[in-house]
Amino acid sequence: MRRRDLVQLVCASALLNPTRLAAQVTSRIRRVGWVETWTLLARNDWGDIAEHLRPLGWTRGVNVHVDMHVATTPAQLPVLAREAVAAHPDLIVANGTPATLAVLAETRSIPVLFFEVADPVGNGIVGNMSHPGGNTTGFTTFEPSLGGKWLQLLKEIDPRVRRAAILFNPETAHNRASPFVREFEAVAASLMVEPILAFTQDASGIEPVLADLAAAPGGALLVLPDVFTFSQRRLIVDFAEQYRVPAIYGSRYMAATGGLLAYGPTMEGLHQGVASYMDRVLRGAKPGELPVQAPTRYELVVNLGTAKTLGLTVPPTLMAAADEVIE
Repeated sequence: MRRRDLVQLVCASALLNPTRLAAQVTSRIRRVGWVETWTLLARNDWGDIAEHLRPLGWTRGVNVHVDMHVATTPAQLPVLAREAVAAHPDLIVANGTPATLAVLAETRSIPVLFFEVADPVGNGIVGNMSHPGGNTTGFTTFEPSLGGKWLQLLKEIDPRVRRAAILFNPETAHNRASPFVREFEAVAASLMVEPILAFTQDASGIEPVLADLAAAPGGALLVLPDVFTFSQRRLIVDFAEQYRVPAIYGSRYMAATGGLLAYGPTMEGLHQGVASYMDRVLRGAKPGELPVQAPTRYELVVNLGTAKTLGLTVPPTLMAAADEVIE
């Protein structure tokens, strides 16, 4: 699985060996606006990216200055995006789909670089993956075919699955996650599984979804990765265990929290890639001419302890395919 499921839209060398537009960084301090969607993850994206900028000639506080705008609630994003644009930076980096959409609602001229965004074409962020056009490019996180892959993995670990709900917040999973849903529904039909769309806009809507799935045999849950499900990961995992519903997630963070299965892209190389694109834009490259980059490697994580709690035996084929097994 680690080799079969590689997804690569463009040559990886475009990230690791960016074309230099100037031999030396000019003395002028470049200003970067950073707008971040709330995630509640213990991770310092900017700190990691800054370390990758240093070998490219950019040192924070010396020739690059970053204004941080980090939201703690969805309602803050429009205001923070407006503040970032009002400062007239050389570049705005947006982390997450809601943050990117908020920034683009304020500017279509300042260069914008996004990352951790799903379905950038469907959300109207770019017109094309290979040739984005406009003022925007970046790094997409999830391949829509995962919607079907998640269901296949759930069926493999529990052949009794007859009904499966895909859980997401339509306010944060913009475009109602349509590419993922299409794949999910297509695979569900082939596996004779009833597909269920489970919408929730706040934490109070999570438990009813799990309770409904547990009301009859064969219920299972797919958790669409977005900022809402990340922020509510502890609650989702706890209810899945309480109601004994097998669930799969798009990030290893969820499996590490106690989720049964996780399958999704690794973070490997992402921060280095973002730093490379920042370097190119700050040197004069037009974002619309830089192709949107897709994940190149996916990982499968199995939580063996949670499987035992649910009374499930992990098939040897699944164990062999796993990149990580949590006891």
